[in-house]
Amino acid sequence: MKVLLLCGGEGTRLRPFTHSIPKQLLPVVNKPILYHILEWVARTPLREIVIVTGENQGVFQQTVGDGSRWGLKISYVCQPRPLGLAHAVLTAETALGKAPFLMYLGDNLLEESPEEYLSDFEKKRLDSLLLLRKVPDPENYGIAEIKGDRVLRVVEKPEKPPGNLALSGLYLFSPAIFQSIRNISPSARGELEITDAIQNLLDRKKKVEYRLLTGWWLDTGSPDALLEANRRLLGKVAPASLGRIINSRVDGCLYLDKESLIENSKINGPVYIGAGCRIKDSTIGPWVTVGDGGTVTGSTLKNSILFSGARVENFALHQSIIGRRALLTGGHRPDQADAAPLQPFSRLLLGDDGVVS
Repeated sequence: MKVLLLCGGEGTRLRPFTHSIPKQLLPVVNKPILYHILEWVARTPLREIVIVTGENQGVFQQTVGDGSRWGLKISYVCQPRPLGLAHAVLTAETALGKAPFLMYLGDNLLEESPEEYLSDFEKKRLDSLLLLRKVPDPENYGIAEIKGDRVLRVVEKPEKPPGNLALSGLYLFSPAIFQSIRNISPSARGELEITDAIQNLLDRKKKVEYRLLTGWWLDTGSPDALLEANRRLLGKVAPASLGRIINSRVDGCLYLDKESLIENSKINGPVYIGAGCRIKDSTIGPWVTVGDGGTVTGSTLKNSILFSGARVENFALHQSIIGRRALLTGGHRPDQADAAPLQPFSRLLLGDDGVVS
């Protein structure tokens, strides 16, 4: 069985960051989202991966490579235009061959291992196994209507949802899905919807079952979701001190990478500080990631992500994402690390190479 990773789409909800980085390569806890997914796959028995990208395929090939660093074998397929998830599946038909496959959306993160689901899918010779999760806003998702252990129907972003069980970003399919995709027509938004293809499987009396996810599942397609992913993954980081800490206080979990310095500062974990960073006269955390080469001076940061090379001086931030090599300078400088900021906390989304002064 192969894994199909869908890494197309324009990521419009994550602008300005996706103007310069595909959404699947945005960093969470100092590594691309896609790296977290590949590490997750590497813990399963599955080893072959087909990645579907848009015309930016070269960026993925350069960043991810052939998968050997994870013990995986990765091949690439180009979907020139984002014409829907089902269209992406059809684009990869030749690469996937005539065997069942696991389909994973490349901007989703999942906590639990799929091995139990893989086993059920294979033993029962299913044509699809849907992994569902209760959501508070079902109108924003593909929704499955169920009765007992049966899937009655699936609908895409319904105005009047038949329930609150959303399709997560993980699906198991037999090759029967290819014919179902050929049987459907584009939706009102001009895309071949995977929910329509699954409904066609149901209409054709194919074997479709569901399981409820028990761990967390995140669609990282918005800034708030990216920050939530940062919090979830920071909760799994083991503490380490590979750099230097001078005249500073650390409470909670801190991961401090090599060649980084924390001076005259207060850390409220969990906090991840990448390699080659400088933290001085600041209060950091909780729930903060500072990417490699980041600099924070005279500032207070909470629940935020700084991409690599970002610089923050004399500023108070919360729920913020600061892009690569961006520069942010404010007008206050607390006399000591635990002093209250002299200006209100700001929430900012600043893209790569942005400057705010």
